[in-house]
Amino acid sequence: MRWFSRGRDGLDARTALREVGRRDRDLRWLRRIDGRELDSLVESIERDLGDHRSRDDLLEHAARLHYDASARREARGRRGTAHEPDDLLARSRAVGLIFERRYGVPLREAIERGLPADPEADEAHGRIERALRRLGVAYTVLSEGHWVYESPNGLAIHLRHYPVPSSLDVYTPVRPFDDDADQDVLEALLRRNGGSVGAAFWGICTFESAGDHVCACARVSTRDIGPQALLFALDGVSALAEEANAT
Repeated sequence: MRWFSRGRDGLDARTALREVGRRDRDLRWLRRIDGRELDSLVESIERDLGDHRSRDDLLEHAARLHYDASARREARGRRGTAHEPDDLLARSRAVGLIFERRYGVPLREAIERGLPADPEADEAHGRIERALRRLGVAYTVLSEGHWVYESPNGLAIHLRHYPVPSSLDVYTPVRPFDDDADQDVLEALLRRNGGSVGAAFWGICTFESAGDHVCACARVSTRDIGPQALLFALDGVSALAEEANAT
């Protein structure tokens, strides 16, 4: 389970690769690659999404991938190898498709015209901040739709809002995660999710500067969010993390 592996509208990296492989003749080779190669591509795209979470940051990164892939494609065309498999082109097209689905603007149009301010997203973020203030929570804004606050027990709890699916992720890191060393530990934690504390559950979160961590997580619908629903999620995440630290 990768907590940030899915696009905000539910389009994940693997699905995006399948779709660009169907629609683009230069990417038909995606239908024939083996599972290991596909997994490697998926992980690269998941890192792209995890490291560039705001709309503007993802646009800048997607544009850079687009230009790099286009330049390499032109060079390969001059050599007569334009239709050979190209992981960068596949990654670029998949990230571009996820961007389009997430924000409703084709990547090329966003690059050429830029992105307008999104008053609906601003208002949606404002509802979260108003709920936090009603709870008396002192928070720090990290980026658009991303806040962190220090709980009374000293935990740094992150809140990340995705306006399109009206979803708020609440999470706090418990320990760094290593795929090879910690797989058994993670599987044991995930098996406990059915009986988790206060609707919180275990997952893997990707932090830009610190990598993957095992996290106590919760998810809240923000369509009609109120202080009590938010408080329930914050308390559940805090309690689950405390439980892990006590064992």
